Amino acid sequence: MRKYTVFAIFAFLLIVPLALQSAHATSGSDSWYPGKGLKQGDYFSYNVCWTDWHNCAPLQMNFWVKNETSDGSGWNVVFMAVDGSNVQKGIMTIGKITPDPTSFDPNISDYTGVYRSTVSWLDSFATKDTPKTFNVPAWGRTGSVGGQSVGPVSHEKVTVGAGTFDTYVLGWHKGVDNKIWVDSSVPFPVKALVYVDVNTGTPPPDYTLELLKMGNSPTEPDVLKMSSTNISTTSAQCEQPDMEQDSVHQVTTTDSSSMVVEYRYSPSNPHNGCPIEFRLSFEQNFDQSQKFSNLQYDIFIVDNNDQKLYSLAQDKGRTSLFAPVGDDDNTFTLKGTTPVTHFVIAALGTGPEGSLPDTSSAGLVRIDVKTQDSFGGPTNPPPVQNTTSNNGTMNMPMSVSISIPQGSTDTNGITYDKRDVTVMPGTTITWTNNDDKPHTITSGTAQAGPDGKFDSGLVQAGQTYSHTFTDAGSYSYFDQPSPWLSGSVTVGPAVPEFPLSSLMIMAIVVGLGVLFVRVNPRLHKL
Repeated sequence: MRKYTVFAIFAFLLIVPLALQSAHATSGSDSWYPGKGLKQGDYFSYNVCWTDWHNCAPLQMNFWVKNETSDGSGWNVVFMAVDGSNVQKGIMTIGKITPDPTSFDPNISDYTGVYRSTVSWLDSFATKDTPKTFNVPAWGRTGSVGGQSVGPVSHEKVTVGAGTFDTYVLGWHKGVDNKIWVDSSVPFPVKALVYVDVNTGTPPPDYTLELLKMGNSPTEPDVLKMSSTNISTTSAQCEQPDMEQDSVHQVTTTDSSSMVVEYRYSPSNPHNGCPIEFRLSFEQNFDQSQKFSNLQYDIFIVDNNDQKLYSLAQDKGRTSLFAPVGDDDNTFTLKGTTPVTHFVIAALGTGPEGSLPDTSSAGLVRIDVKTQDSFGGPTNPPPVQNTTSNNGTMNMPMSVSISIPQGSTDTNGITYDKRDVTVMPGTTITWTNNDDKPHTITSGTAQAGPDGKFDSGLVQAGQTYSHTFTDAGSYSYFDQPSPWLSGSVTVGPAVPEFPLSSLMIMAIVVGLGVLFVRVNPRLHKL
């Protein structure tokens, strides 16, 4: 009997560690690859940005798996990109080994490139033929992240627009922590924050993504119930930009002498209603190899009296364009005047995207472009409606949407998707209640109470409330039923209208300063 007891104890001591080891291994042994478990009817909605797409300009991508391809090797996907005021929708075919696009409609080709470089990027390491588990130290290395080893670094819950997910975090450290959150039961990542590999300075985002919605529907879901923005019927006749063969290249200083702007545009003699491409570099006066970082700017078209006809930022549904490392490239449809279109490159100042810029580096460059009529006849645009304040500055009304997420009624850390925003005067902000409980948007604070500037009253589930902010200042607001929900709106000074008298004064002051230094030899020795 004693012999069997000893044997039982020995077996117990042997089995328990093995069982614990097995349990520990199983916790990360889920195999995964982008596209795993994808099936007909699945749909996804993402907010994404990618540095090669207009320096990480915000973009929403929605896609729905319509059916299998005829040979069964892939999926036909209805794909839609919401790019500011531009909406493009078409069919994209993706593979089953990797979910990269194999074919797509021409109007969505650029956007499928963004999808490939963000949503499906991890198929560089994991495919259906070579899935990966989360209990290995590394999935591989790639030059696009500076040769760093990419692999599982932690296990955590993360909350995004689509809900809360139990995720594995894939990442690497190169100056900063890069992270991609993956739920092994979801075919694509639920969140990502990946930075550009730079040698100096603060790295800008390489790409970000957040899963807003997901589900399964036998018919086209609501996230795709939009039509494409019309594309000109003359586009087939248009000369396409070609920077190598047909372009104009110039280097000039802003009217305020704040910086050097190097620009190139193509075609050199464009048609109205056809694409024109601008490549810009914003460079330091003292060393053109050094560029301004975090530069906010816009491209305007003005008439002969300097009245604004067009704003590229406004056309994209943004308050300004952004060049995080001093370079940017924009292709857009020319809406100019013949025989000459007057462009203005307006450097608005420096500062993080969405913030009020430091205007000490502000300045203008004016460019006259010989312009031909559109193929269908003249299309000179009417002047943009100007809303000029008493101080002579131009207000550019925009719209901003803020979501009250599902579950924000509870004190669980869930809050507005945009808690603190900075806007120009005239901006309308719309709050949407995506929770299942009522909320209010009440100006003031939970501690001091309402201040009477605006109040939505109860906004029921699925309803919206909008308020237009006309005066500069800082506005705090909170939710009366759930007072831990709070946010702020900062309304900054408006973008100056042309001509920019303050910048002209600055240019004179800077010019006199430079002249004074040059004529006083003693100052050269300092």
